[in-house]
Amino acid sequence: MIAAGLLAPAVLLRLFTTIYPFLQTLYLSTQRANPAFPPQRFIGFGNFERLAGDIVVQSSIEFTLIFVFVSTFFQIVLGIAVAHLLNAPFRLRGLARTISLIPWAIPMVVAAIGFRWMFDDQFGMIPDLLRRIFGLDTTWLINPQNARLAVVLVNIWKSTPFVALLLLAGLQGIPQDMYEAARVDGATWLHLLRFITIPMLLPIIVSVTMFMLVWQLAVFDLPYAMTGGGPGFSTTVLAQKIFLESNSLNYGYAAALSIVLVLVVAIIGGIGMYIFRRVEVSH
Repeated sequence: MIAAGLLAPAVLLRLFTTIYPFLQTLYLSTQRANPAFPPQRFIGFGNFERLAGDIVVQSSIEFTLIFVFVSTFFQIVLGIAVAHLLNAPFRLRGLARTISLIPWAIPMVVAAIGFRWMFDDQFGMIPDLLRRIFGLDTTWLINPQNARLAVVLVNIWKSTPFVALLLLAGLQGIPQDMYEAARVDGATWLHLLRFITIPMLLPIIVSVTMFMLVWQLAVFDLPYAMTGGGPGFSTTVLAQKIFLESNSLNYGYAAALSIVLVLVVAIIGGIGMYIFRRVEVSH
């Protein structure tokens, strides 16, 4: 009884802040709820049927998945490389580790606005450098495919230092004796990476990958501040579409979109947990 009494406040708080909003969202997803056009009425799966034919939703889901999976892949690959560099013994290593975190420490909106100017076709530094060095004259933020590429590149630049920091902590836990013994046996750096570093870091890699996938599925600030979801709706992500529908007072439709986002997060999170448990068992 005492234990139940002590746990009750935490359980009630969790129910109030998590379960109730989810149930309310689920309820709204079955309603045509717009205060500008009363009354609210039950339409069942009408909002979800509308989702199936909404090309903006289809495009936002497509770009959200591209954004998340491509970003996470390169964040992990580059994170391993950066962690290796920062783990090597050299002078001013502490300063290098601090400087490497600057992109991650910059607020996302500040980075997005900065890169919006840097990718500007007339005054931007990046198009100018590409034109001078490679003779590449292309548009970025007004070309749908290039705009998607630009947003993904900025996200990789922004979050790779955070991933590298987590992987660096894992690298420091690998005994150096393993590397020295492998070098004595004639192992190259590729062998060390393949047979020692990756297997030893695998639980951390899976955990970080799952975290980044789930975390970035709800991204909103970077594409919103950098491109506004454009050109057209090519860089609109699902969270931004939910925001736009809520701003238009289409609460029922926004709730249905939120349920879709929750389902995507649950599926990816479930797959990640399954893989993580398999990795734990194999180790």
